[in-house]
Amino acid sequence: MRYCSTPMIKAVATLWVGIAFFLAGCQPRPIREIPRAEEVSQNLFIQAEKHYQAGQYQKAISLYQRYLRESPKGEKSRLALYRMAGIYIDKYRYEEALPLLKKIIREYPDHPDLPLVNYDIARVYYRLGDYQKSRNLSEEWLGQYPRYPIQGEVLFLQGKNLRALGDRPGAFHRWLQAFKADWGLTDAATMQKDTEERILGLIKASSLQELKAMEQYAAGSKFAPPLYHKMALTYLEEGELQEAKTAAAALVQSTPEQYWVDLGREILERVEHALSVRPNVVGCLLPLSGPFSIYGQEVLNGLMLGLGSPEESQENGGLELLIGDTHGDPDQALSQLEEMAETGHVIAVIGPLASKPASAVAKRAQELGVPIITLTQKEGITQDGDMVFRNFLTPAKEIDSIVNAAAIGLGLKKFGILYPDNSYGRFFMNLFWDKVEELGGSITAVESYGREVTDFASQIKKMVGLYYPRPESLEQMLEELRYLRAEEHIENFDVEEDPEPIVDFDAVFIPDSHDVVAVITPQFPFHNVFDIRLLGTSIWQSPELIASAGDYVQHAIFPTAFFAQSDTEPVKDFVESYRGHFESEPGVLAATGYDTMQFVKNLLTDGEIRTRKDFQEGLWSYDSFYGVTGRLAFNLEGEAMKKPLLLTVTGRHFSPLHLPTLPHSLLPQPSSNPQF
Repeated sequence: MRYCSTPMIKAVATLWVGIAFFLAGCQPRPIREIPRAEEVSQNLFIQAEKHYQAGQYQKAISLYQRYLRESPKGEKSRLALYRMAGIYIDKYRYEEALPLLKKIIREYPDHPDLPLVNYDIARVYYRLGDYQKSRNLSEEWLGQYPRYPIQGEVLFLQGKNLRALGDRPGAFHRWLQAFKADWGLTDAATMQKDTEERILGLIKASSLQELKAMEQYAAGSKFAPPLYHKMALTYLEEGELQEAKTAAAALVQSTPEQYWVDLGREILERVEHALSVRPNVVGCLLPLSGPFSIYGQEVLNGLMLGLGSPEESQENGGLELLIGDTHGDPDQALSQLEEMAETGHVIAVIGPLASKPASAVAKRAQELGVPIITLTQKEGITQDGDMVFRNFLTPAKEIDSIVNAAAIGLGLKKFGILYPDNSYGRFFMNLFWDKVEELGGSITAVESYGREVTDFASQIKKMVGLYYPRPESLEQMLEELRYLRAEEHIENFDVEEDPEPIVDFDAVFIPDSHDVVAVITPQFPFHNVFDIRLLGTSIWQSPELIASAGDYVQHAIFPTAFFAQSDTEPVKDFVESYRGHFESEPGVLAATGYDTMQFVKNLLTDGEIRTRKDFQEGLWSYDSFYGVTGRLAFNLEGEAMKKPLLLTVTGRHFSPLHLPTLPHSLLPQPSSNPQF
């Protein structure tokens, strides 16, 4: 009996379909081929190169490193190392670049690009500051690879190493070779321009000794003219005129270029002019006519007395004094200076006196190369150049001496200033104030006065609190008002007596002439101001001060550069001689002129002075002169190193101030300039 049903048929059909799928799944599959390791590493290198070309250096380094791990001896391993080293160099990571470059040298000793790697190693050592190592490697490179086409780069690097090591002639030689060599890695025109600029800079920075060493390399090159030009100028500045002449002649002969030929001929003319200087002729520029003639004549008297008689002058090599009258005018002073320098061929000039002529002459003397010893108080005059000197007591030195004596020597702490309202007074007032505060003192009263003032009552009253009503406290004023309003007390009210001055200073500084000081000083006691020390400047020094106000300036202190009443033999001889020649008393100007001429005469006699440069150097080095104004020597700034003498008034005479010996810790400390 057969049974058949539709559900059963469907179930069987489904089972066969499942078996078919199962059997199909059990059929063997095709096996995929696994890429070789070399292909993987090649892909890493290709990806690294893409990042490198795109400037994504950190990603490139990471892939290069993976590539090297996968294939340390692969076809691209050397290039991967070199790429990484280059990136580190560009990023200033020299310590990381160096071992990679050295690894290439070790593992690929026969590679044709090895010279590039060795050059990079030398460069890295230069960047690391190991100039000697870089120099040695560069030197070895030049010996090993004489035909490799980056000679210019290696020579340029060698020059930089030598320059860093202080060998300028060696650097000059290598850069000169680099200028003519092949440049394989960089633009030749750009590098030649850079090298040329470095060579010219080297010439400018080199000493004479270095320039002479460079001379052998420069012969026949385009750098011979600038080298000879620098040599000639340097010799000229140092006063070695024959050597300057030789170098200038070599400059003219080294090139057909008119520019350099003209410069050489100009130096030859300057040398001939310098050699024409008469070492026995000294000029002086003084106001011998006009409003300042009295001062100019006094200086000239001192100069002539210092020069000596014609017989004495012949014994000193026939020393002559060429005299020029400035009339106190800057233009006239300049004209006289130029004539003395160009026509008179003087070796040096003394003067001028006044500030305006002195300023004009100092600048021009520097341009002409003529040493000049000015006799002016103008601040900063020696800053016009190294040919400008000054032999005169400056305001700064005056103030230093007077404040040191008052604050340190006498122990004074509080100071008043009464000064004329003009440029002289304001300048000295500021100097004095600054110096007092520098030494720990204080200024407690300051008043000024006009040029025509003769009654100084208001200024003195202001200084001691008598000019303005004295302030009272609010309680005192209210109490007095209540007292006065009570009628029974009105008859008992007494008028207050004149107040006493409040003198809260130990000394008063008055920077004015002796005639004005003679008018001011009696007015202090008139207003009940007693027991104060008066301080002044060098223009107090006049017998008329004692004659007019001797009783009121007792124990006053002021500085001076010369004291005619000194009991030293040189001063007594000078004063006696001056009286005999000029029938008058010598002042500080005459003494300064005398000492200046004596100093110059001794310098020209004792030293080997042939040129103006010799004279300039002699002024710096001659330090054994002692004259009537004390020791005279010049520091490197051109200032006379002399200390003012402090005078005081004792009875009817001026006398040197003698201060008690102070502990060293209280004395003014020496200047940082070793010349002082």
